[in-house]
Amino acid sequence: MQSLNFNYQHKAFDKTIQLYGDRAGGQGNFEFAGLAEIKNIKFVLLNGNPQSLQQPADWRRFLRLLLLAQRIQKPVLLWNLPLTQNTSIENPTSLALGTAIKNTRVQLLKQTQPIISVYEETMDFDNAVKGLSWADGTIIVLSDEEQDKKEWILKLNNLYCVSTTSAIPNKISEILDENLGKTKNELVEKRLDGLHNSD
Repeated sequence: MQSLNFNYQHKAFDKTIQLYGDRAGGQGNFEFAGLAEIKNIKFVLLNGNPQSLQQPADWRRFLRLLLLAQRIQKPVLLWNLPLTQNTSIENPTSLALGTAIKNTRVQLLKQTQPIISVYEETMDFDNAVKGLSWADGTIIVLSDEEQDKKEWILKLNNLYCVSTTSAIPNKISEILDENLGKTKNELVEKRLDGLHNSD
């Protein structure tokens, strides 16, 4: 049974409900994992930090939330979640970690609703570029000056850029509008193409 927590606050979200409940033990290291609403759009949200996705419990909770999103047919929002940041992802130190990562990555590819990644100013720009293949749209917060410096990288990788966190909700709506008409096969093929091109 999931337990609920209504205390999470973030200026980008209108409503949030944090979900718990890992029978295998451990909740993982996330700022938030549960349900969220932005501009009347409901999401399954995982808000990470630099320590996220280093232990099996992190990946098991990630997978549970992906399966929930699949079951209730809601898009997935990955917020400051370092999908490529630490070496344990590419070189898992245990069978349990490797299995949890593999199962979660397979489910990411299979999601039938859009997956959107958001990286605020606190996250490394390179993370957004490396993590592109796992999402259907990636938003990064950069100052106007930084956007000018990185213009060619942004265009090459089709990154969505905003100058402030307050502009993220509108950009999320734009990405959803672009992706909601796509079939399950189109979403999966796009993610697979992204993975092949990143090799």
